[in-house]
Amino acid sequence: NGSGKSTLLNLLTGGLAPDSGRIETGDTVVTGYYRQGGISVAPGKTVLEVIEDIADQIEKEGGHTVPAAQFLRQFLFPNEMHHVRVDSLSGGERKRLYLVTVLMKNPNFLLLDEPTNDLDILSLNVLEDYLMSFGGTVIIVSHDRFFVDKVADHLFVLDGRGGVKDFPGNYSEYLAWERESGKAKREETNGSKATAAKPAEDANATR
Repeated sequence: NGSGKSTLLNLLTGGLAPDSGRIETGDTVVTGYYRQGGISVAPGKTVLEVIEDIADQIEKEGGHTVPAAQFLRQFLFPNEMHHVRVDSLSGGERKRLYLVTVLMKNPNFLLLDEPTNDLDILSLNVLEDYLMSFGGTVIIVSHDRFFVDKVADHLFVLDGRGGVKDFPGNYSEYLAWERESGKAKREETNGSKATAAKPAEDANATR
């Protein structure tokens, strides 16, 4: 916490200006940003109205489109929930609806800030399946190591002091690498101590 993860996402999306250097965004990049703050809608809006305010049809990868109602069903909002007011949804349902509003814009660069918070197991499974088949680039900030293990194949590890470690692999592989690195460093340190101690032992023997 406090190492700058959300700050990094805000820099990438233009929410913050960098102190130095610049961030260049390609002309074809379509960004989807899922923030921790969640969804904010006008009082009285229904689930379907929130989605149709964005689009009636959702374009998916490959150029084909699906109706908004079908996309809602994919994310566990059955037909009987489409006319439920958003302010009567549970916290987890509101998070899931917010996720739908981000994904339905068909981004090719997706940023997710703690997306698994308050999601139930079924919703989490749907999100994992979606990300596993997602053809774009995803950057995820998460404390959920099991989720990261499933969907990430590259890590940026922030050390809290402004440093970023670039690691090709998932979280379990990173932990294994850290253990091996720590073991190698300890062995190297112990070897140096033994070498440093030997001249003193020889000197004692001479006297």
